[in-house]
This record gives sequence, structure tokens and C-alpha cells, in this order.
Amino acid sequence: MDTETELTGNELLSRVALGDEEALGELYTRLSPRVFALALRMLGSREEAEEVVQDTFIKLYQGAGRYQAELHSVTAFTVTVAQHLALSRLRARQARPAKADDYDVHDPASDFAQPGGADPTLRPLIAQALSVLGPDERRLLEESFFDGYSHDELAVRHNLPLGSLKSKVRRALLKLRRALETPHAS
Repeated sequence: MDTETELTGNELLSRVALGDEEALGELYTRLSPRVFALALRMLGSREEAEEVVQDTFIKLYQGAGRYQAELHSVTAFTVTVAQHLALSRLRARQARPAKADDYDVHDPASDFAQPGGADPTLRPLIAQALSVLGPDERRLLEESFFDGYSHDELAVRHNLPLGSLKSKVRRALLKLRRALETPHAS
């Protein structure tokens, strides 16, 4: 764009809301170095920082119509989007369990993969408690706790609003807790 007719961030984002990819390109040129620096500082990984930059501008493109100029500048809005994406990645890192070298959690023959670990006395109790869960509830808990997916990732995987997904996981955990606290006599 010509510097004489250089558009403000608000004007560019308004054009992005109308599907103007050239305006998105101009926003990218102006703001991507700042977004990259922030993501790199937060994540410590060049590769992840580049992914955050890409995801940030995809979100800007998809959500430009929801931008409210009276609340914040385009720069602040963009940096906030990037910051939330980087924080989600940091949370996802912490939520994923580290895999033990000696065990394959997906190998059914491994003691580690069995409910209750190596203690055979707990297996029937845990199997009974898990039986109170429906298949969808059990899948959500397994993906969350064993596969390490964050709530955001699960919401996308299962095509659910984030709040609904969190409610489903919470209800499944409460159901599991009640089953473990009051096991039925066999």
C-alpha cells in the first residue's frame, strides 16, 4: 500500500472483516514481528512461535467482524489474541503427561496401560467405576487425562462449545468420583 494512503489499523481490520485479504496481508506485515517476538518470548520455541503467528492471523481473519474499536487498538487486540494462543499452548504442554520410556500407554499388554496400574487389587474397583460412564464420557476423560488434550483441543475434536465440553468433563468426573466413593458390592 502507498504510504500517502496508508490505512489505519482500524480501517484495515474493517476491510479484513469484509474479506479483504490484501488488508490482512498489510496487518500481517505491520504486526507479525511483534506477535512473533511475544510468542517466542512466551514459548521459547521458534517453531511454536511461528505457529502462533499463523494462528493469530487466521483468528483475526475469522473474527475481524467482532472487533470493537472503542475497546482497544488493533495492535492490542492482535497481541491479546496471540497471547491467549501462546498461553493455550503452554497449558497444553503442562497437561500432557510425560511418557515413561519403559512403558507404552497404548499397549494393552502393558501393566501401565491397565486401570489401576500394577496393583491388581485395584483393577476390579476401577473397572467397575469406569463402567458407570457412557462411551462418550469415558472417551473425553481418556483423551483429557491419558492423551493429554486440553479442553480447547477437545472442544475442537468433538465439535462442542468450550463451556459444554467443560461441563461434560466435570459431570463425568463427578460420576466417576461417586462410583469410587460408594462401590457396589459384587
